[in-house]
Amino acid sequence: MPDIAKVLREEIQRLARKEAKAATASLKKDNATLKRTAADHKRRLVQLERDARRLLAQAKKFQENVAKPSDDEVGKARITAKMIRSIRDRLGLSQAKLAQILGVATNTVLLWEKKEGRLAFRNPDTKATIVGLREMTKAEVAELL
Repeated sequence: MPDIAKVLREEIQRLARKEAKAATASLKKDNATLKRTAADHKRRLVQLERDARRLLAQAKKFQENVAKPSDDEVGKARITAKMIRSIRDRLGLSQAKLAQILGVATNTVLLWEKKEGRLAFRNPDTKATIVGLREMTKAEVAELL
């Protein structure tokens, strides 16, 4: 005759494994989904970093090709929203193209054009490039692009 305690223990273990498996099934699915999402984010991050490096190099190239004004000229320049808009209109540039030349975000140009009074720039090269753009013609800028 079988040992009842042994049979009962085996049955309890079998039921416990079944319950544990049912409880963790949804966690396994969620874990797999999170791993796929993380891998996708890593791929997108690598692509965005590659694009950022390319755009920075391109902006640097644009800034090197813009006529370099003297430090005195840059220091004296009073750049306003009206000036940014007039440069853009005179050269036939969109906000995105001007942002590309200056190496800033498109929204930055939008904010500059809406701002009242004198503009302050974090990067002195940006101000120098804007002062250099004042001297350029539409054909010269088209050649840059």
